[in-house]
Amino acid sequence: MNCRSISRALTLTILAATIAILDGCATRQKAPTLPPLVVKAVPSAQPTATGAAVGTHSPFAITTGLDGNLWFTEFQGDGIGQMTPYGATRRFPIDPDGFAERITAGPDGAVWFTDTVGNRIGRVAPDGKIAYVKLPHSDSGPAGITLGPDGNLWFSEHSGDRIGRLSTIGTLTEIGRPKGTGPSEIVAGSDGNLWLAESKVNRIARVTISGNVKEYQLPTPDSVPAMMALGADGNVWFSEAKARKIGRITPGGYITEVAMPADAVPFGIASGQDKNLWITAVRAPQIYRLTPNGDFTAFPLPEKSMAIFITAGPDGNLWFTDPNGKIGRLTTAGDVKEFVYSDPYSDERGK
Repeated sequence: MNCRSISRALTLTILAATIAILDGCATRQKAPTLPPLVVKAVPSAQPTATGAAVGTHSPFAITTGLDGNLWFTEFQGDGIGQMTPYGATRRFPIDPDGFAERITAGPDGAVWFTDTVGNRIGRVAPDGKIAYVKLPHSDSGPAGITLGPDGNLWFSEHSGDRIGRLSTIGTLTEIGRPKGTGPSEIVAGSDGNLWLAESKVNRIARVTISGNVKEYQLPTPDSVPAMMALGADGNVWFSEAKARKIGRITPGGYITEVAMPADAVPFGIASGQDKNLWITAVRAPQIYRLTPNGDFTAFPLPEKSMAIFITAGPDGNLWFTDPNGKIGRLTTAGDVKEFVYSDPYSDERGK
């Protein structure tokens, strides 16, 4: 797959990539040495009016920043998007030699993202300046990223089978995992540890801030753990794309699973302020609410819409990305409003 092509098959391409847990389009490079954090100034994007398309970009991973806005990556694009809870957008161009994949809010007011192709971790400062930390191994394939309980950024290296810890001043530590483990999503738990999905070996791993790892095998074979969220109950919840289930693991390592209704394929998962879990489903035009007791409720999306990643917003609502160029807002009562961010289909390259 050409990492720059955008066509009318974009939505199907994104869905295929999400099911595959985004192995990425990374290219091999000569192994560099780790440089210090280098800030490169990029002109701040101008705000656009609500509903105005800013280009041919497809929203992908999403998070809530400390500034009270939504921040999101673009599927194989060269920008980071920002949206207020009222729908006004800004776009920050990043280095076109890579692209942002997952994104999280840092403790420093910036947002941090993984760059699979560029083999690095990126940072967008509150003033719009961009910084990168190059990873020392050419095969890293950084994927998931989260803020750890120690105030550092923790991320997975899906291709390189490592876990990374990065301070806000650029100090990097890596923890090796057995070959073929496939660490993907990572989240901070209620127990002061990190929890990691190992998609290639069907396990959830607990990682202490000192680097000790303990693994837990999932009950359903070949379930492919994908996205993760810390629930209000103190447990870590995760989607199992291939098994079509939602899993829950306690701080003690006890795992339970619940099947998705209508055999839907779960992907994104977020913990809402209503203390429920909210789940997107690949190829399903709806979002599911899951109570800690295991009860599902489906909320339909507008026609021709779909949700990929989802996060709890600063306004008490759930916010999700739609590969059709929109960011969606879902209230806990099930009301949906979508805001246009881009028109990914206006670029006909590759048709």
